[in-house]
Amino acid sequence: MIGFTCKVCNHRQHKTMSKLAYTKGVVIIRCDSCKNNHLIADNLGWFRDGKVNIEDLMRENNEVVQR
Repeated sequence: MIGFTCKVCNHRQHKTMSKLAYTKGVVIIRCDSCKNNHLIADNLGWFRDGKVNIEDLMRENNEVVQR
């Protein structure tokens, strides 16, 4: 389960995903409020060269990752 706030509309939401999808696949979550898509994990290199997940993206933006 992941909880996050959409930076477009500030809507707080919680979603579930499988561990397999997060670690080996691509996870894109759509905001319930504004319908914006959020990249959570890309282990197949569809959107960037190499693997990336939300924790890596947050660290790039100097944001705190809570587990």
